[in-house]
Amino acid sequence: MNKKIISCLILGFILCSSLNAQTTQEGNKGTASDSTFVFHYPPCIQMFKADYKSNRQTLQLLKKRLQTFSKGKDTLYVNGYSGECENDSRNQRTAFHRCINLKGYLINYYGLRERDFKTVNTPHNHPDLGDIVVISYSSLPPLKQMEEDVSKSLPAEKEQKTEEITPVVMEKETEPVREEQEIKEEIQQVEQQVTPVQQEVKSEPEQTDKPMQTDESVSAPQTSSRYVAVKTNLAAWAGTIMNLAADVQVSEHFSVELPVLWCPWHVSSKHAVKTFTIQPEGRYWLARPGKGHFFGVHAHIGWFNVKWNRDRYQDTSRPLLGAGISYGYLLPLGEHWAGEFTLGAGYANLKYNTYYNIGNGARIDTRTKNYWGITRVGISVVYRFNLK
Repeated sequence: MNKKIISCLILGFILCSSLNAQTTQEGNKGTASDSTFVFHYPPCIQMFKADYKSNRQTLQLLKKRLQTFSKGKDTLYVNGYSGECENDSRNQRTAFHRCINLKGYLINYYGLRERDFKTVNTPHNHPDLGDIVVISYSSLPPLKQMEEDVSKSLPAEKEQKTEEITPVVMEKETEPVREEQEIKEEIQQVEQQVTPVQQEVKSEPEQTDKPMQTDESVSAPQTSSRYVAVKTNLAAWAGTIMNLAADVQVSEHFSVELPVLWCPWHVSSKHAVKTFTIQPEGRYWLARPGKGHFFGVHAHIGWFNVKWNRDRYQDTSRPLLGAGISYGYLLPLGEHWAGEFTLGAGYANLKYNTYYNIGNGARIDTRTKNYWGITRVGISVVYRFNLK
């Protein structure tokens, strides 16, 4: 009888222990799915796109989770993967820029800091999900084990090459790390949570040539993609006016252009054209600076001394002054080259003296002119820097 009672007690203890372990495991899985966020990327594309696959829904989940994020105590671990480029060096660089770009978005819009992240970049696809960036609250998996798992997922002919490549650690890892199998389970659970939402919200088609659209309808900050260009106006050269201009982006849709035009020509004692003009312009681009249509507001300031047959015309103590509006279009001709077409109209006021065209010729009179009409014509060749 005592043996039966003892056997029943032992059996009950074993059943309770198994039930408790199962409950703990399910609780741990729920926590993992709430702490791991997967962002997808088109092959070999560095820029983060919120409307690509399930990224927008994942951003919403991360935004809610960050409400409990404690600055100075919690850490976000970032794993970047890229394996679709032509070589390992390009894959490493792509994974690096993906992590930097995504961290920049979170810092700019969710109030995080660079010190809140720890990053690892891997020049291979994720074994299960391909080109992704994983953000999690838990520590990163062991690099050695991660490399072995990635190598097993690659084709046999690349096995020897991948064994010689190790991921580059961007920041020194100081906290305990978890097993690769655990992070795989978390990623799969996040995908299962996101899929129903993705079916309800129709994602826009993949557009690899357009800037990222964020919840705030602006692109993520990227200082390296600022539009900077130098150009020369062929229409001015046709009038023997030498010229050079610079155009620099100052905000999401605005740029500032500063052209300088000058004529140093002295043909003979009766014919000479010497002018110097600057015509700064602020531009509003419908898409983004350096692409497509734009509208501008410009001013012009000019000095002149022109000899023509019997008379010589020269500005007085003040230069030519005026302003106008313009429209233009930039047509890409290659990765860096483009053509720009501009037409502007406005007002100019000039006050000038007229002299006899001889040495120390006497002043004949002083006149003032008000001009309304074309103030800007441009057919320019443009060289663009820092394009992404």
